[in-house]
Amino acid sequence: MKQSRIASVEPLDYPTVRVIFEDGLSGVLDLSEMIARRPIFGPLKDEAYFKTVAVGEGGHTFGWNLGDPGHEIDFCPDATRIEVETAIVEAMADRFEATRAAAE
Repeated sequence: MKQSRIASVEPLDYPTVRVIFEDGLSGVLDLSEMIARRPIFGPLKDEAYFKTVAVGEGGHTFGWNLGDPGHEIDFCPDATRIEVETAIVEAMADRFEATRAAAE
């Protein structure tokens, strides 16, 4: 199985980021729940710091403070891709249900 790689990441309205994969798939991640509930994401409560999100070497990760091992906050591209694909499928299912209900 080919590992997903991140082509780019950009901060959007806090606390969301748009992630674009090398193959063009993209999605928006809302990190509000992680930031609120997990202490390790505490630094991301600072909106200025949040905007410093970056892609790691070779697209193998994205996150914050990537040049400081042991202090970085990073995300796996494969897990991120699963989250993005799941959101796409759920949105499609919601649209299908809405269209189906309107047709009945």
